[in-house]
Formats: sequence, C-alpha cells, structure tokens
Amino acid sequence: MRPSSDGRPQILETGSNSMPLVEPTPIRILHLSDSHFDGDTDPLVQLQPLVSDLRDSHGGLGFERLDYLVISGDLTSRASAEEFECAHKFISGLIERLDLSAARLVIVPGNHDLNWDVSVYDWMPARRVSPANLKEGSFVRQGNGFLLRNEDEYPKRFENFRRFYHQLTQYPYSGEAQAQFRSLLFDEHRLQFLELNSAFQVDEQFLSRSGIDQRALANGLLKANDQVEAARKEGRIGRDDSVLRLAAWHHPVTGNDKIVNDAFLEQLRQAGFRLCLHGHVHEEQAELIGYTHPRQIYTAGAGSYGAPKRERPESTPRLYNVLEVSRDHSRVRVHTRCLRKSGGAWEGWAVWPGGKGTERLTYYDIQFK
Repeated sequence: MRPSSDGRPQILETGSNSMPLVEPTPIRILHLSDSHFDGDTDPLVQLQPLVSDLRDSHGGLGFERLDYLVISGDLTSRASAEEFECAHKFISGLIERLDLSAARLVIVPGNHDLNWDVSVYDWMPARRVSPANLKEGSFVRQGNGFLLRNEDEYPKRFENFRRFYHQLTQYPYSGEAQAQFRSLLFDEHRLQFLELNSAFQVDEQFLSRSGIDQRALANGLLKANDQVEAARKEGRIGRDDSVLRLAAWHHPVTGNDKIVNDAFLEQLRQAGFRLCLHGHVHEEQAELIGYTHPRQIYTAGAGSYGAPKRERPESTPRLYNVLEVSRDHSRVRVHTRCLRKSGGAWEGWAVWPGGKGTERLTYYDIQFK
C-alpha cells in the first residue's frame, strides 16, 4: 500500500462486502542541509516558501504537520554568532508552524559550522620540535618550523555551534570529540536517531579531513542499545517490535568528497542502522551501501537548502527532502523538492527513475528487506 499523492490517509477497497481499509498516515521527517545562512539572510524569507510548499495540497506536499526535523550540517557560512541567531529564528519558525517540538530535532554540525576565526595552531621553530613525538594530523611543516595544534584551543572552533545547539535543544553539546554524539529514541514511532559529527577534525590546515570519531561512535552505539533495551524492559516498546534506526552526519560516504575512512559503516550495519542522512555535496544523492549484503544501508543526501548558485553544481537548484516512513518500517518514500529561481516557489524535482522508460519522478522509494 502506498500513501496518496497528497500524503493523506488512503482508503483502499477490499471487496464489495468488505469494510474499506485506511492506511495509517506515514511518519514524516523534514531533512534540510547546507542552508549556509549568512549576514544577509532573512529567516522569514527562507521560511515562508518552505512552509507554503509543505502545506500546499495543489502542487505542494499537502502536509499540515511534520513529526521530525533533521538538519545535516552547514547551517551557517562562517559560524558567526549572528548567523546562528538567524538559523535559530528559522528553525523556531518551523517548530511553531509545523507542529514540531525541540525534542524532535536532530542537528549535526558541518565544516561551515566551525569558527575559522579561532586560531588553533601555534608556530614553533624546528630546533624546538621533535617530529617523531608529534601526533599524526596535529601539525604542519611551515618554513623552518612547524605549526602545532593547540589542544586547549582546538575545541573552541565549535563554540558558537555548541551555544546554538544548547539554546535550541536544551541539550549540551560537548567540546570533546569522543562525546560529540547524541542518541534519540522515540517510543511512539519506534524510531531512533544517532547524531554524529563528521567535521570533528576539520580545521584551517585540513579543510577536507572528514571522518567519524571512533570513540564517539562507540559511545553512541552503546547509548543507543541501552535506550532500546530499557524501553523494551519497561514495556514502552514490545520485545518483538521493530525499531528503525537512522544516523545523521554531514559528509557523504560516496563520491569525490566522501569520508575516506568509511569502515565505521560496518559497525552501523551490525547495529541495525538502515538509513543515513547527510549533506555537503549540494546535490541530491541516494545510495545503497552493500548491495549483496543481507544488512543493507541506504544513504540520502538532501542537497543544499540555501547555498548560492556559485557553490552548487551546474544546473542544480536549491533542494530539500521529506521522508515518509511507513508505520511498519518496511518502506521510506523520499520526496525531493527544488527551488528553480530565487524568490520563486518550491516544486518537485523530477530526477528519479520511474517505471516506464524515460519517466522521471519527484520521489523514490526505499524498500527494506
């Protein structure tokens, strides 16, 4: 069974003497990424067309409410306090108008959400440095000396993001890489999200060094398992009920800008995670990781909600996704929306293969085994 095109419950006739069946409304997740808010961004101008597209039942998605909001990084351009204030106003507007709550926000930082104005390297003459004692990735050779990472200053790159995150979610965001995770379990829908920071090692000397901290991953998986076990023990989730697990971080795991050390996916696969949400590449992405593996993982990139034209691939508009998860967790429909012209209205982005020849659809389905 599939939801109707406007997202409302679909009545299915089962026979002349049978009562009609009403398919439950799917769980809806708004996925935004790479908004790149800067000093000239007006939160209201960014908000109104999005809300209109989500609610419009004639050409839009026709949704009156959403269940969750996932933002996969690069909320800002330069991680300034003013840009994060803009992001806060935008997200608060979404919460107010789409029947969301701060408790159902999933937010991770991207490489644009760390403050480049924080100096985290100190220069030291070569005569005072023993390269053999330096930690790989913590220094850069410069002239007749070295730039050495200042471990006390290094966490301060995320200080503005940390303040924004706490103000919005009322949950602290650690400055230590091993604690930059958060597991959120929602009993009502039997959904669990795991937030991870793929930009934890990005800095002014290593602009493209994306990855997932192994300690954060280990801590996050242990916490996630504890949450599910406690929910089953307390009867909030049945012993045999499925729990759909999703992870979110910023960088992709496929393509030219992928996370090079992607072995962490095997741990997520083993833990039963089925779908990973990301951004960074400013174009739509949908990948199946491990086609022949009995435990398949899908990834979905939301494109860029706000990056200027010069920062997007040629002919690629601004984009966002809405995921509709079936109540039995068997299927996810991913709607892709686009803004072709600045100041215009959002519409469907028909790029996904249909069932007939050259047919292209504005959505695709993920069918879990």
